[in-house]
Amino acid sequence: MTSLAKRLILTFTSVPALFILIFFFPQMNHLAFAVLVFLSVLTGTYEMRNISMRKEEKPLLPFWATGLLPISEYIHLSFLPVLPLTEFCLFSLFLIAYAREIKRGAYDDFEHTLHRISHISFLIIYPRFLVVMLFLLVFGNDIFAYVFGMLFGKNNRGVFKVSPNKSIAGFLGGMLMTIVLSVVWVLIIPSMYELFTLWQAALLGLIIALSSDIGDLIESAFKRGAKVKDAGKIILGRGGLMDSIDSLVASAPIFLLFVATIIG
Repeated sequence: MTSLAKRLILTFTSVPALFILIFFFPQMNHLAFAVLVFLSVLTGTYEMRNISMRKEEKPLLPFWATGLLPISEYIHLSFLPVLPLTEFCLFSLFLIAYAREIKRGAYDDFEHTLHRISHISFLIIYPRFLVVMLFLLVFGNDIFAYVFGMLFGKNNRGVFKVSPNKSIAGFLGGMLMTIVLSVVWVLIIPSMYELFTLWQAALLGLIIALSSDIGDLIESAFKRGAKVKDAGKIILGRGGLMDSIDSLVASAPIFLLFVATIIG
Protein backbone atom coordinates (compact mmCIF):
# COMPACT_ATOMS: atom_id res chain seq x y z
CA MET A 1 0.00 0.00 0.00
CA THR A 2 1.41 3.39 -1.00
CA SER A 3 1.93 6.27 1.41
CA LEU A 4 -0.76 8.28 -0.40
CA ALA A 5 -3.27 5.44 0.02
CA LYS A 6 -2.53 5.26 3.74
CA ARG A 7 -3.04 9.02 4.10
CA LEU A 8 -6.34 8.85 2.20
CA ILE A 9 -7.58 5.92 4.29
CA LEU A 10 -6.70 7.75 7.51
CA THR A 11 -8.47 10.92 6.36
CA PHE A 12 -11.59 9.25 4.97
CA THR A 13 -12.08 7.16 8.10
CA SER A 14 -11.16 9.61 10.87
CA VAL A 15 -12.96 12.69 9.52
CA PRO A 16 -16.34 10.92 8.93
CA ALA A 17 -16.02 9.27 12.35
CA LEU A 18 -15.42 12.66 13.93
CA PHE A 19 -18.31 14.12 11.91
CA ILE A 20 -20.70 11.43 13.18
CA LEU A 21 -19.50 11.87 16.75
CA ILE A 22 -20.01 15.64 16.63
CA PHE A 23 -23.34 15.80 14.82
CA PHE A 24 -25.15 12.79 16.22
CA PHE A 25 -24.19 13.26 19.86
CA PRO A 26 -24.32 16.31 22.13
CA GLN A 27 -21.02 18.01 21.53
CA MET A 28 -19.95 19.74 24.70
CA ASN A 29 -20.69 17.17 27.37
CA HIS A 30 -20.97 13.80 25.68
CA LEU A 31 -18.84 11.12 27.26
CA ALA A 32 -17.71 9.63 23.94
CA PHE A 33 -15.97 12.84 22.87
CA ALA A 34 -14.34 13.18 26.28
CA VAL A 35 -13.06 9.59 26.10
CA LEU A 36 -11.65 10.26 22.62
CA VAL A 37 -9.79 13.33 23.87
CA PHE A 38 -8.59 11.43 26.95
CA LEU A 39 -7.17 8.54 24.92
CA SER A 40 -5.56 10.90 22.42
CA VAL A 41 -3.90 12.88 25.20
CA LEU A 42 -2.56 9.73 26.87
CA THR A 43 -1.24 8.24 23.64
CA GLY A 44 0.33 11.45 22.39
CA THR A 45 1.96 12.15 25.75
CA TYR A 46 3.36 8.62 25.95
CA GLU A 47 4.88 8.92 22.47
CA MET A 48 6.37 12.37 23.07
CA ARG A 49 7.75 11.25 26.44
CA ASN A 50 9.54 8.36 24.74
CA ILE A 51 11.05 10.78 22.23
CA SER A 52 12.05 13.58 24.58
CA MET A 53 13.14 11.41 27.51
CA ARG A 54 15.50 9.29 25.44
CA LYS A 55 18.22 9.42 28.10
CA GLU A 56 18.20 7.00 31.02
CA GLU A 57 16.44 9.24 33.50
CA LYS A 58 13.01 9.02 35.03
CA PRO A 59 10.42 11.68 34.10
CA LEU A 60 9.12 14.01 36.78
CA LEU A 61 5.55 12.84 36.17
CA PRO A 62 4.15 9.60 34.71
CA PHE A 63 2.75 9.99 31.18
CA TRP A 64 -0.81 9.28 32.36
CA ALA A 65 -0.79 12.38 34.58
CA THR A 66 -1.72 14.59 31.62
CA GLY A 67 -4.88 12.52 31.22
CA LEU A 68 -6.14 14.23 34.36
CA LEU A 69 -6.56 17.46 32.37
CA PRO A 70 -9.34 16.32 29.98
CA ILE A 71 -10.99 14.42 32.86
CA SER A 72 -11.06 17.53 35.03
CA GLU A 73 -12.37 19.61 32.12
CA TYR A 74 -15.17 17.11 31.47
CA ILE A 75 -16.18 17.12 35.14
CA HIS A 76 -16.01 20.91 35.15
CA LEU A 77 -18.27 21.30 32.10
CA SER A 78 -20.71 18.55 33.03
CA PHE A 79 -21.13 18.75 36.79
CA LEU A 80 -19.18 21.55 38.48
CA PRO A 81 -19.11 24.60 36.18
CA VAL A 82 -18.45 26.99 39.06
CA LEU A 83 -15.16 25.35 40.07
CA PRO A 84 -11.93 25.92 38.06
CA LEU A 85 -10.97 22.25 38.18
CA THR A 86 -8.77 22.27 35.07
CA GLU A 87 -6.70 25.22 36.29
CA PHE A 88 -6.33 23.58 39.70
CA CYS A 89 -5.27 20.29 38.11
CA LEU A 90 -2.73 22.03 35.87
CA PHE A 91 -1.29 23.97 38.80
CA SER A 92 -1.08 20.79 40.89
CA LEU A 93 0.82 18.91 38.17
CA PHE A 94 3.36 21.70 37.83
CA LEU A 95 3.69 21.93 41.62
CA ILE A 96 4.34 18.20 41.98
CA ALA A 97 6.80 18.21 39.07
CA TYR A 98 8.81 21.13 40.40
CA ALA A 99 8.79 19.74 43.96
CA ARG A 100 10.24 16.47 42.68
CA GLU A 101 12.80 18.40 40.64
CA ILE A 102 13.96 20.34 43.71
CA LYS A 103 14.66 17.03 45.43
CA ARG A 104 16.26 15.42 42.38
CA GLY A 105 18.23 18.48 41.29
CA ALA A 106 20.46 18.25 44.32
CA TYR A 107 22.06 15.11 42.88
CA ASP A 108 22.81 16.04 39.26
CA ASP A 109 23.85 18.98 37.08
CA PHE A 110 21.97 21.97 35.72
CA GLU A 111 21.69 20.51 32.21
CA HIS A 112 19.62 17.57 33.43
CA THR A 113 17.47 19.84 35.58
CA LEU A 114 16.74 22.17 32.64
CA HIS A 115 15.97 19.22 30.39
CA ARG A 116 13.44 17.70 32.79
CA ILE A 117 11.71 21.02 33.51
CA SER A 118 11.38 21.93 29.83
CA HIS A 119 10.16 18.40 29.11
CA ILE A 120 7.31 18.44 31.63
CA SER A 121 6.35 22.01 30.69
CA PHE A 122 6.16 20.97 27.04
CA LEU A 123 3.94 17.96 27.76
CA ILE A 124 1.43 19.78 29.99
CA ILE A 125 1.45 22.91 28.06
CA TYR A 126 -16.06 22.40 20.65
CA PRO A 127 -19.01 24.42 17.62
CA ARG A 128 -19.64 21.62 15.16
CA PHE A 129 -18.71 22.83 11.67
CA LEU A 130 -15.66 24.60 13.06
CA VAL A 131 -14.25 21.34 14.42
CA VAL A 132 -14.82 19.59 11.10
CA MET A 133 -13.29 22.59 9.29
CA LEU A 134 -10.13 22.34 11.39
CA PHE A 135 -9.68 18.64 10.60
CA LEU A 136 -10.49 19.23 6.93
CA LEU A 137 -7.85 21.94 6.56
CA VAL A 138 -5.12 20.13 8.49
CA PHE A 139 -5.57 16.76 6.79
CA GLY A 140 -6.20 18.44 3.43
CA ASN A 141 -2.90 20.28 3.68
CA ASP A 142 -1.12 17.03 4.47
CA ILE A 143 -2.63 15.13 1.54
CA PHE A 144 -2.19 17.87 -1.08
CA ALA A 145 1.35 18.61 0.08
CA TYR A 146 2.16 14.95 -0.47
CA VAL A 147 0.48 14.88 -3.90
CA PHE A 148 2.14 18.07 -5.16
CA GLY A 149 5.48 16.95 -3.76
CA MET A 150 5.18 13.59 -5.47
CA LEU A 151 4.23 15.17 -8.83
CA PHE A 152 6.41 18.28 -8.91
CA GLY A 153 8.88 18.06 -6.04
CA LYS A 154 11.55 15.76 -7.43
CA ASN A 155 14.09 18.55 -7.99
CA ASN A 156 13.29 20.82 -5.04
CA ARG A 157 13.55 18.55 -2.02
CA GLY A 158 15.92 18.84 0.90
CA VAL A 159 15.17 22.46 1.80
CA PHE A 160 14.05 21.47 5.30
CA LYS A 161 17.00 19.66 6.88
CA VAL A 162 14.93 18.00 9.61
CA SER A 163 12.66 16.47 6.94
CA PRO A 164 14.65 16.00 3.70
CA ASN A 165 11.77 14.44 1.76
CA LYS A 166 9.64 17.59 1.96
CA SER A 167 9.73 19.79 -1.13
CA ILE A 168 8.98 23.38 -2.05
CA ALA A 169 6.34 22.16 -4.52
CA GLY A 170 4.60 20.18 -1.79
CA PHE A 171 4.78 23.09 0.63
CA LEU A 172 3.28 25.59 -1.85
CA GLY A 173 0.76 23.13 -3.30
CA GLY A 174 -0.53 22.14 0.12
CA MET A 175 -0.80 25.78 1.14
CA LEU A 176 -2.70 26.76 -2.01
CA MET A 177 -5.18 23.89 -1.74
CA THR A 178 -5.74 24.51 1.98
CA ILE A 179 -6.72 28.09 1.15
CA VAL A 180 -9.09 26.77 -1.54
CA LEU A 181 -10.60 24.23 0.88
CA SER A 182 -11.17 26.93 3.48
CA VAL A 183 -12.94 29.25 1.03
CA VAL A 184 -15.06 26.43 -0.43
CA TRP A 185 -16.08 25.26 3.06
CA VAL A 186 -17.24 28.75 3.97
CA LEU A 187 -19.17 29.03 0.69
CA ILE A 188 -21.07 25.75 1.05
CA ILE A 189 -21.88 25.96 4.78
CA PRO A 190 -24.32 28.80 5.53
CA SER A 191 -23.32 29.16 9.18
CA MET A 192 -19.67 29.48 8.15
CA TYR A 193 -20.51 32.15 5.57
CA GLU A 194 -22.18 34.15 8.33
CA LEU A 195 -19.04 33.87 10.48
CA PHE A 196 -16.24 34.46 7.95
CA THR A 197 -15.78 36.67 4.93
CA LEU A 198 -14.06 35.01 1.97
CA TRP A 199 -10.88 36.97 2.69
CA GLN A 200 -10.93 35.79 6.29
CA ALA A 201 -11.46 32.22 5.12
CA ALA A 202 -8.50 32.51 2.75
CA LEU A 203 -6.34 33.96 5.52
CA LEU A 204 -7.40 31.16 7.87
CA GLY A 205 -6.44 28.58 5.25
CA LEU A 206 -3.02 30.18 4.87
CA ILE A 207 -2.43 30.30 8.62
CA ILE A 208 -3.51 26.69 9.16
CA ALA A 209 -1.30 25.50 6.29
CA LEU A 210 1.72 27.27 7.78
CA SER A 211 1.06 26.10 11.35
CA SER A 212 0.44 22.53 10.15
CA ASP A 213 3.78 22.45 8.35
CA ILE A 214 5.54 23.96 11.35
CA GLY A 215 4.02 21.34 13.67
CA ASP A 216 5.11 18.58 11.31
CA LEU A 217 8.66 19.95 11.13
CA ILE A 218 8.89 20.35 14.91
CA GLU A 219 7.97 16.71 15.47
CA SER A 220 10.43 15.69 12.73
CA ALA A 221 13.12 17.60 14.61
CA PHE A 222 12.21 15.79 17.85
CA LYS A 223 12.38 12.41 16.12
CA ARG A 224 15.65 13.22 14.36
CA GLY A 225 17.16 14.33 17.66
CA ALA A 226 16.00 11.10 19.29
CA LYS A 227 17.17 9.08 16.26
CA VAL A 228 13.78 7.40 15.75
CA LYS A 229 11.76 7.11 12.56
CA ASP A 230 8.26 7.11 14.09
CA ALA A 231 6.82 8.32 17.39
CA GLY A 232 5.12 4.96 17.96
CA LYS A 233 3.44 2.03 16.25
CA ILE A 234 -0.23 2.45 17.14
CA ILE A 235 -1.40 3.36 13.60
CA LEU A 236 -0.68 0.77 10.90
CA GLY A 237 1.45 2.24 8.14
CA ARG A 238 1.64 5.66 9.79
CA GLY A 239 3.62 5.08 12.98
CA GLY A 240 2.44 6.67 16.21
CA LEU A 241 -0.51 8.89 16.95
CA MET A 242 1.72 11.98 17.00
CA ASP A 243 2.94 11.13 13.49
CA SER A 244 -0.63 11.70 12.32
CA ILE A 245 -1.76 14.57 14.55
CA ASP A 246 1.43 16.61 14.99
CA SER A 247 0.08 19.19 12.54
CA LEU A 248 -3.28 19.19 14.30
CA VAL A 249 -1.69 19.80 17.70
CA ALA A 250 0.15 22.85 16.34
CA SER A 251 -2.82 24.21 14.38
CA ALA A 252 -5.67 23.81 16.87
CA PRO A 253 -4.62 26.64 19.27
CA ILE A 254 -4.00 29.00 16.35
CA PHE A 255 -7.36 28.07 14.82
CA LEU A 256 -9.10 28.77 18.14
CA LEU A 257 -7.32 32.11 18.52
CA PHE A 258 -8.25 33.15 14.98
CA VAL A 259 -11.93 32.23 15.43
CA ALA A 260 -12.06 33.94 18.84
CA THR A 261 -10.61 37.09 17.28
CA ILE A 262 -13.18 37.06 14.47
CA ILE A 263 -16.09 36.50 16.83
CA GLY A 264 -14.74 39.17 19.15
